[in-house]
Amino acid sequence: MFRLISRITRPGKKRHNNSTRPQERCKVAPSEEKRQVAAGLEQNKKIVHEVFDRCADLVVREFLIGRVNPVRAMAVFLDPLVNRDLMSEFLAHPLMEVDRVPPAGVTLDWLKERVVTAGSILEKRRWVEAGNGIAKGLVALFVDGQSRVILLDIPEVTSRAISQPISEQTLRGSADAFNEDRRTNLALLRKRLRSTRLAVENLELGTVTKNVVSIVYLKGYADGGLVDEVKTRLRRIEIDGILNSEQVTEFIQDSPYSLFSGVGTTERPDIIAANLLEGRVGLILGNTPYALFVPATLGVFMQTPDDYSNRYWYGSFIRLLRWAGLFIALLMPGFYIAVLSFHQEMVPTVLFTTIMADREGVPFPIFVEALIMELAFEMLREAGVRLPRPFGQTISIVGAIVIGQAAVSARLVSTGMVVVVALTAVASYTVATIPLASVVRLLRFIFMFAGSGFGLFGVTAAMSLLTFHLCALRSFGVPYLSPAAPLSPDILRDTLVRVPVWMMRRRPRFLNPKDPVRQPAGHKPHPPAGRISGRRRKKGGR
Repeated sequence: MFRLISRITRPGKKRHNNSTRPQERCKVAPSEEKRQVAAGLEQNKKIVHEVFDRCADLVVREFLIGRVNPVRAMAVFLDPLVNRDLMSEFLAHPLMEVDRVPPAGVTLDWLKERVVTAGSILEKRRWVEAGNGIAKGLVALFVDGQSRVILLDIPEVTSRAISQPISEQTLRGSADAFNEDRRTNLALLRKRLRSTRLAVENLELGTVTKNVVSIVYLKGYADGGLVDEVKTRLRRIEIDGILNSEQVTEFIQDSPYSLFSGVGTTERPDIIAANLLEGRVGLILGNTPYALFVPATLGVFMQTPDDYSNRYWYGSFIRLLRWAGLFIALLMPGFYIAVLSFHQEMVPTVLFTTIMADREGVPFPIFVEALIMELAFEMLREAGVRLPRPFGQTISIVGAIVIGQAAVSARLVSTGMVVVVALTAVASYTVATIPLASVVRLLRFIFMFAGSGFGLFGVTAAMSLLTFHLCALRSFGVPYLSPAAPLSPDILRDTLVRVPVWMMRRRPRFLNPKDPVRQPAGHKPHPPAGRISGRRRKKGGR
């Protein structure tokens, strides 16, 4: 007993409480949080080196303000985040070339009004705010005798240029995509929505990363309750770091254990603009080229910009084709296994004889045969994604051909199974978005297990359970199968098919928009009322 007590109370052996929340572990002490900026320059310089201890990229630049009766000043910034040329042009040179200092001395108000020409200027008194500003890439200007600090935004361009979309390519749509710079992404959105209705509200996520997320929506369109709910869920996030949009998705979606995502994701600014016009809310996160929008239903994941860039007849055709590809990619392997294993009477005699003759000599049951081919195809697809682009395409195409032909020649799989897997793969590529395509790839194996164990009854039961699950899902309170369940006329307007633009008079009802009317009636085009003769056209042309 004495040994146990001495082991617990031994000096230097402190027990760590891992139950402390991340924001409490990273929170600044109250004394440090209230620490004020000193009036003396030397004291501020000492505090800078204490706060940014062991920061090799910290730059402390001292200079004199004015030529007559100069005043000492100091600029503090992190070298990789600040443009030195612009800092010299807009900050250092104007301050050093001041001819005469005011009789009352150099004040921060005088500097902001008369000397400093930088665009964004903030004034802070506490060291916590000054240190956070420097860490974000701002330049801190300390002046001797002033107990305040000026923060200036002179950023270095560290993001890549605007490029074409990689995962959401179109034939006739716009060719610009988001990048990792949040301000650039907001500029791309502002170019499409040039209205004072576009609201942008910023929040910080992560006690260490302090990543900024911009909540964007159209005032007067988006439901106020939806906007408040988005803010509430974002403020609930308590973690030390947010690095990508998928982490935000897992924190804010309604059903965290579901395979289906209730948050839409895209790298295209035109898609975000279109969703905002319908009454949704967008999230633009820094350091990630993908933006989010909510609520997201199943129908949204089946839409592409090409649906609206082509004639509505062709847009409706390719959308129906995409829905057919979704069901083929999901059910075809399981259906094939179930029919050949339990329901041979459903197959025509000639076709069944051909399939059985082709499978002669294959040592594996049909389920194991399908499992081997599907896993091999998934490995090839993953290898093609991870390798550099020229090698990835070669591995995907050549690997599939070589392995498929070798497996058939070695009688490890049948030719019919290769055809089924190939058709399934082609159908899966018709799924419009990556999150939904990933879910289909996973659910395909569940249907294969159900078909191999219980035949068509198992496939039907699995499909019923999947339908019940989708009916129970919500995305920020909106049913996931809207407008199909509950049924709404929107299903025949812009879900299964795409009607002409002049017929889309209302925004989706399930989003509960403040202004449901998009355009008045009477926009249907029609020919002129009277016939214009050739003689009158000629006379008018003169």
